[in-house]
Amino acid sequence: MNSFSQAIQPIIPNLPSITEAKAIEILNSMPSFDNLSEEARNQILKIAAADEYKRSLQYKAKIAKLNYEDIKATFLNNTKSSHTKEAYSLALRRLEMYLSFQGKSFAEVSTLDADKLIQSDFLTKPLIKDSLNTSAPARASASIRRDSSCLSAFYAFVQRISNNEFGNPFRGTRATPKLKAQRELSVPSKEEVATILSSKEIPKPLRAAIAIMAYRGIRVGALPTLTIDYNSSFTAFSKGKPYNGHFDEKETLLPLAKFLTVFQGKKKPFYGMTAPQIKTQVSYWLGKLFKAGSIANKYSCHDFRHFFAVSQYRGDFENSHKGDIYILKQLLNHSGISITEGYLKTLNLI
Repeated sequence: MNSFSQAIQPIIPNLPSITEAKAIEILNSMPSFDNLSEEARNQILKIAAADEYKRSLQYKAKIAKLNYEDIKATFLNNTKSSHTKEAYSLALRRLEMYLSFQGKSFAEVSTLDADKLIQSDFLTKPLIKDSLNTSAPARASASIRRDSSCLSAFYAFVQRISNNEFGNPFRGTRATPKLKAQRELSVPSKEEVATILSSKEIPKPLRAAIAIMAYRGIRVGALPTLTIDYNSSFTAFSKGKPYNGHFDEKETLLPLAKFLTVFQGKKKPFYGMTAPQIKTQVSYWLGKLFKAGSIANKYSCHDFRHFFAVSQYRGDFENSHKGDIYILKQLLNHSGISITEGYLKTLNLI
């Protein structure tokens, strides 16, 4: 048996420590694997197999410590708003579908898996009743990027609570599509908003919701939390932040009192509803008006917020706030003036 074969025998107790120079000497004198005796090669293979089994068992033990449903619940409960929670929940549902298809645990997702998921139908196609609509057109790039960011946030949370035993496979990914507009930005005209709000087909409470979005600029996500003081003030939560204001002539484009009468003094008129439910109803009724040729586009809830911003900034209804970006920031409940500036740029106003 040669010297190297003897060196890989079981460690002898009280073996003297090897100096750096000695270690270099041993490494430089190592024969190639093919030149070792059969016995030495078998021992090395056994050691390598044992190390692989050890790593596999250690990893499985780590996974066993993590309960996905508990982690998911904690993660979602830490969100600041119902809108954010909804976005996280939908992104995680897509991840769960992908994992079920792959037969993997959430803790087994690699960076390659993350890239494949982002580019697969599980993120690029819309969901219909908890299943993928593979025949539908691809989703907007912004939606895919949002879901990727949501999953990255989830895995960053897993990384933190596991004391860095699990990494974030979505961090630094280059698989996300470039951001591009899915459709041309569309803002209804004053006449179209008036047509929508005068429609006898649309239920009065929904018309009131549209009026609040169009004439006061409140996000649809804030409506379920909206509390109205009929002395004209309101409070709500929008994107996890408190939102306070008034429904008077100083902050609205047109008086809202006639639309609010349908609530008969109810302080929380949209309590029990969700933003997606309101969006669905608006989409349904505006789709009918669009098909009838009454309006030029099938406007979304956010298009009414665009309408409010454009009308306020241009002074379409009155000139007191015309061109005042600081007042508009306050009315839109933006956290910083730079956000309002970016918003106005997308609307081609500055």
